[in-house]
Amino acid sequence: MMRHTITLCWLTLVFTGWFTGAAVAQAPTKAADAPPRTPTETVQAFYSLLRERRFAEAFELHVCGPAVAKLTAQQMADLEPEFLKLSGGIPEKLMTSGETVTGEDATVFVVIPSGIVANGKPQTTTAPIGLILSEGRWLIGDRETQALAVAHGGNFFKLSEEGVFLTMAQNEDAIARLVTQLIEIEQVFARNNRGQYGTLPELIAQRGQFREGIAKILELLQTGEIVGHTIEIVVTPDRRDYAIYVIPKRHNYDGRYSFYADRNGVRYRNYGGARIEKDTPGNKTLN
Repeated sequence: MMRHTITLCWLTLVFTGWFTGAAVAQAPTKAADAPPRTPTETVQAFYSLLRERRFAEAFELHVCGPAVAKLTAQQMADLEPEFLKLSGGIPEKLMTSGETVTGEDATVFVVIPSGIVANGKPQTTTAPIGLILSEGRWLIGDRETQALAVAHGGNFFKLSEEGVFLTMAQNEDAIARLVTQLIEIEQVFARNNRGQYGTLPELIAQRGQFREGIAKILELLQTGEIVGHTIEIVVTPDRRDYAIYVIPKRHNYDGRYSFYADRNGVRYRNYGGARIEKDTPGNKTLN
């Protein structure tokens, strides 16, 4: 089953609350001709800038930077209490225990208190911070969050607070499960109809041939829409094959991914809300 995790800005920073207060660190600066920061340097600079309350500069090192850059002065002021929460527990020296780099993705491991005391001494553990390489610079976060920040600009944080992105991820998971079920439904339909597959209206019209749980699912699809997505099933002229197409009604609000499915499985990708085909470049296979 596909699991989509949207790493929002706040989730990326959540472990900062485990730190105790310390003196303000001096954020490392970069000369114009200096080499790009390493992933570890990026994480250290980001949290140092947060602690100094240089929020605009800090988010230049984060995938949410495009959203912060488009905030109005009033929006920035409204969000300042949240930014202050992020910066309140950052220590003077942020300890790391290493980094891994695989192509254009990296992980920095930050040492944090585990909350466990052994032999009178507080124990530590590590928390992973993910980064991506974007235009030659390492940024904290992931590409999906970056795409949302670019798409929504200054509204990104408002939509996050309203739970839009959480709902979107839930929609995507529901659609992934539904499309998988539709493949099974088509298999049953074909066995009952001399090897011929059915369109969505035909499946719905003959839902009585399915067990109760499946019949209820089909009943929910009578409009061809569900959880902010439209669904279409196309059969070949001889009705010996079919293709399932699912797209979000509002891209980056109801969902990010378009889905394609046939007897061989499910494919999906972020395609700007447009329909994908079996061989659309960049398709991913649903596990």
